[in-house]
Amino acid sequence: MKYGTIAQYADDVAYLCRQLKITSPIIIGHSMGGMVAVELAAKHPMLPAAIVLISSGVLFPKAALEDEEKVLRGLRSVTYRTAIQALIDQICLPSDRFKSHVEKTFFAIPQEQWVAHFEAMFAWDKVARERVSACKLPILYIEDSGGCFSDLPLFSSLCPQLVIAKTVGSGHFPTLEVPEQVNSMIEDFIKAYLKN
Repeated sequence: MKYGTIAQYADDVAYLCRQLKITSPIIIGHSMGGMVAVELAAKHPMLPAAIVLISSGVLFPKAALEDEEKVLRGLRSVTYRTAIQALIDQICLPSDRFKSHVEKTFFAIPQEQWVAHFEAMFAWDKVARERVSACKLPILYIEDSGGCFSDLPLFSSLCPQLVIAKTVGSGHFPTLEVPEQVNSMIEDFIKAYLKN
């Protein structure tokens, strides 16, 4: 089975919006979905009104990139399930209530899909700076409490309009763990930065 690239996923979102006659949407992308949102905004600049990135590795700092490369090596191995568990332990806080749900979901995904997922992220990371620089629309980045997978100072220098927020008490899945915080941040961002 062949899996898509970040650019293909962005084109799929643009196609879906056209088919459904959705204009000026606010595109929200979690994790790799943040890369898709940036690609969409760069490639289809007239489509989104704004983008929101949640716990996304849009511009991997060196340490995060090395961690992700280590994960990919593990995912390619015969002991890939150990790599998946290590990834879960890395991105979830011990206090996360939905960790068992994350484990169930992650282990249901086939090995080749995990490998393709990480390969797509690494391929896109090579063009990430160019894509981020092309974004001129309002952008909200919501960081989780577990650590950041993006070089936010670099992101801010490339996109001065970037707004950064941080959740309290959640690992990589704040939409599950603290949805009220995430929703409030998005609502405040829309009120402050988007004109009706």
